[in-house]
Amino acid sequence: TAGRWAGIQRDGSPRAIMENTKFDPAQPVPRSPDPPADLRAIGGYRLLRLLGEGGMGAVYLGWKEGDDVQVAVKVLNDQLADNQAYIDRFYREAKNGKLLNHPNIVRTLSYGQDEKTGKHYLVLEYVDGPNALDLLKRLGKLPVGDAVHIALDVARALEHAHSRNVIHRDIKPDNILITRAGVAKLADLGLAKRTDETSHLTSMRQGFGTTHYMPYEQAFNARSADNRSDIYALGATLYHLAAGVTPFTGEQHMEIVEKKKQGDFRPIRSLIPEAPAALDAILSRMLARLPGDRYQSASALIVDLER
Repeated sequence: TAGRWAGIQRDGSPRAIMENTKFDPAQPVPRSPDPPADLRAIGGYRLLRLLGEGGMGAVYLGWKEGDDVQVAVKVLNDQLADNQAYIDRFYREAKNGKLLNHPNIVRTLSYGQDEKTGKHYLVLEYVDGPNALDLLKRLGKLPVGDAVHIALDVARALEHAHSRNVIHRDIKPDNILITRAGVAKLADLGLAKRTDETSHLTSMRQGFGTTHYMPYEQAFNARSADNRSDIYALGATLYHLAAGVTPFTGEQHMEIVEKKKQGDFRPIRSLIPEAPAALDAILSRMLARLPGDRYQSASALIVDLER
């Protein structure tokens, strides 16, 4: 998108920030609940308010005295803390996060078990903006330039993660946070795997991820997911951001998976006539049924998106 600029691209040129997608920092934010009375501090951080809840636990806004930086503190659900498999998964997320240091990835700062409460926690970079799904719910769809901007940021995040043998396995709008400066950051490494070590996480379930975005091969065997699986999921995410609908629609898991097996989806220009023809070509390659027909690396995808 043209107009304003923020940051520097890999080639040293300025990078455009989102111009058309309006996010008003002055807009009132609904008050989130305070943390429980028995959980006002953990790992040396004061917990100020609840930011959100997920399957693994709750995330709070945190602050440490003498430190001006706010953080997000993820606390493992007590019901899962009795299960060693979930504890292992929680710390696997933390360790994978510590491997990654990139401006388009939410940073993992520290992790551990709090001495006073016994709770397991993960300290993350706090992102002061919505996730991409929030934007979709608010706007219906994003201008094509903004959708591509987000996809480029996430592709750069994947380029970094893949170079360090980390596969995300759950790329979707919910897991992309947008700062108030317009920078997209990839979040939530809860399903990530290392390609250079054996993991028992996958054996818990044969296939997992998010149906509308995961590739066909991952729906049946998450162990088969590789860097090209992340590229597929990013393609489904880019399509959703630009078109307002996912490329393969349906209400039931197997209904959507069967459509992915066939591999046919509407060209994005049939929904967004103003989209450039090159975007359809890029999406067709990202969303190819066979991994061998997709982009083989995030680096190759970045070249085409930038072009």
